[in-house]
Amino acid sequence: MVKISIIIPVYNVEKYLRQCLDSLIGQTLKNIEIICVNDGSKDNSLEILREYKNKDSRIVIIDQINQGVSVARNNALKIAKGEYIGFVDSDDWVDADFFEKLYYSAIKNDCDIAVGGIAWNFTSGELDFIDLKFKKSKIFNKTPDKYKITRVAKAAYIWNKIYKKELFEKLKLEFEPGICYEDMMFSHIILHESEKLVTVPNTFYHYRANPLSLVHNDTPEKKLDFKNEILKTIDYVKKNKIKVNIAKYYPQNTKVIKFLGIPILRIKNWENYSIYYLFRVIPILTISTKRFF
Repeated sequence: MVKISIIIPVYNVEKYLRQCLDSLIGQTLKNIEIICVNDGSKDNSLEILREYKNKDSRIVIIDQINQGVSVARNNALKIAKGEYIGFVDSDDWVDADFFEKLYYSAIKNDCDIAVGGIAWNFTSGELDFIDLKFKKSKIFNKTPDKYKITRVAKAAYIWNKIYKKELFEKLKLEFEPGICYEDMMFSHIILHESEKLVTVPNTFYHYRANPLSLVHNDTPEKKLDFKNEILKTIDYVKKNKIKVNIAKYYPQNTKVIKFLGIPILRIKNWENYSIYYLFRVIPILTISTKRFF
């Protein structure tokens, strides 16, 4: 039986795709399938996928017209054979033991979800930092705790985890097509509906952060999608009477300082403090703004 089906939506990533695929075919966990969904790429991404499939029979290719990341993931889920499901973005990569450690932690502790650490890697390779790190393996079975340990209110990432496939079948869970930030509702639902989650130390998912691309990301459509997804997740939390701090879900006042059009510094103002982010993502300074009388 296939232990993990790893799902990768692919769209115009010829520059980074080989590193992603190399990290997957080199996994210490061998009994995996790697489902790559070419979402209408206009570069050489499909040719690269075919090249790697010729070298490794565990690679499965779905070639579709461009329909977006949600449809790509949903189509892959329909054919996935794994006991667990994992997701990787096609410009990212994982440690060689990432899926082995997550899988055996999930099996040993009879958990629906296993979650690993996150490392941010910049395109230049010069600036890296650990965004999420677990010191030890620990099991969580209450929704507020699962939400807190995964930081789902502000970082609803799906790709540093594996999920028991039965959850998708039980919940009839899919990604909503045609929107940005589709991970938010998915993450809240699957974390709430799962029985147990285990944290896995000493292995990392490597997220590639490109500061230049962030200049073009804040379109009106994406801002509207972000707002709508926040409202939907808040509604979900309230309906299910999940005891979390709702205030954490609301966007805070943010100022971005740019140089030659490149976002150099982001200042995020909360109620009692301000956080300064280098290149909008690396937290470098926290200043208390609370007044004492």
